[in-house]
Order: sequence, then structure tokens, then C-alpha cells
Amino acid sequence: MYPFLIAIFFGSIVAAVSAVQIPKEQDFALVARANVDATNLIAYRKSVQSYFVVNPAATGVISDAALTPYYLPGYIRNSNWTNITTGGNTYVYTTTTIASNVINIVYKKSNNSLLIGKKNSVSGNLQSFNGFDTGIVLPVSIPNNALVILGK
Repeated sequence: MYPFLIAIFFGSIVAAVSAVQIPKEQDFALVARANVDATNLIAYRKSVQSYFVVNPAATGVISDAALTPYYLPGYIRNSNWTNITTGGNTYVYTTTTIASNVINIVYKKSNNSLLIGKKNSVSGNLQSFNGFDTGIVLPVSIPNNALVILGK
């Protein structure tokens, strides 16, 4: 009888610890993944900016082949990012839905810039991280609700 009770006791402890620890680990993994995505997007933006230092008159989408010499050492290109230059402005944006906390991290890592936000699906304008409509009309090719970093 006692071995059975001891087994139940230790099984209960393992179950309780698992119920607490596993969600913490999953949350940590989500935050870590969002941090990696945000850092990767900022590095991609840096390569686009470096390209424009050398090619200030470039317009349209800058191809990966043209950006490769400007990637930071060890940078691995994430296919979810792209860019477009039109009207003297450069837009770096996501092409797919990303984790919602990525924009928070990008915003914080970019010194709380108001030129970081999402494309408002109703107005087509840049909606800043704080939720304000900036009045900046984004190109039609940028998908609705995409994370966008404006600048040159």
C-alpha cells in the first residue's frame, strides 16, 4: 500500500511541476523567437540602408542579390522581409503574418521610432506602434497589417 501512495505522491509532484514549468518554457521560447525575428528584420533594414548609401538613386524593390554584399557577417536572410523604395522613401516590411510581440521588440530596439508600425487595413496608412494614424500613405504593394519600418 505504501509504495502505491509514494508513487502517487511523486507522480502528483511531477504533474504539478510540469503544469507550471512547461508554460513558462513555451513563453520563453516565444519571446526568444520574436527577439530573433526582430533582430533579423533590423539587420535586413540595415543592409537596405547601406545599399542606399552607395546607390542613392535606386527605386523599386532592391533584390537579394544586390543586398548580399551589404549583409552583416553571418546574416541569414529571412524570406519574410522585403523592401520597396518609392517617392524618396524606403519601406522595409513583412510579407507574412508574424508574432504580435515582434513589433514591440522592433519598436524598443529602434529607440521608440514613430516610423515603425503596421499598415492600417482601412486607410492604407502607417499606423504607429502607439496606434496613431500617421497620415503616411503606404504603397499598395505592402500587405494590410504588415509590420513596416519607414525610412531611408
